[in-house]
Amino acid sequence: MVNINVKIIVVSVLFSGLLLFPRISSADTSAPDHAFTNQDQSVRSNYLIFSTGYVRGELKGNEDLEIIPFSVRVGLDINDFAGIHGDSSLQLGIEPFVNTIIAPDRGIEAGINIGLRYMTPMADGVSIFGEISSGPAYFGIDTVEQGDAGFNFLSQFGAGLQVELSRNMAFNTAYRFRHLSNAGFTQPNDGINTNAIIAGLSFSY
Repeated sequence: MVNINVKIIVVSVLFSGLLLFPRISSADTSAPDHAFTNQDQSVRSNYLIFSTGYVRGELKGNEDLEIIPFSVRVGLDINDFAGIHGDSSLQLGIEPFVNTIIAPDRGIEAGINIGLRYMTPMADGVSIFGEISSGPAYFGIDTVEQGDAGFNFLSQFGAGLQVELSRNMAFNTAYRFRHLSNAGFTQPNDGINTNAIIAGLSFSY
């Protein structure tokens, strides 16, 4: 397993969110002329992104971990705060999720991630993005790696593609590498690494 310092990731992401929230909440969020591409506002638009997909990893004992994810991401563009100009955008995202574990046992994985997504256009109506996020999560099955079901942290990073379908709607797809651990608060804590393919629709408002 890859050794990732989850405490540092979690603290960094949460601190960024707390630092940005007062500026974001006071900014003008009126609808732009084109919700996905207008560049005139400090917080240009809000997004709701509904996503699902497939997650797979390998547990000790050669057991496959399989999960069907479902999340709702609330995204805010923060270009002005970050000093980004031009066609690219930086988004602060808050993403609650409720995922269904289907193997090796049935269970629920639920929590909330906070993170950043950087997006840049590649062609008319097509953009690519990279993202990183972390947050608390409940993992609902017993494993050798994490012991009894209970509290953990889920950290993830990845890259994806967004294709505009209309003025206020776009299709998103992405790969994510996920790392689940409890940051050393309890033992065992060997961590669980998984790979995810997600897809969904984003709506601007």
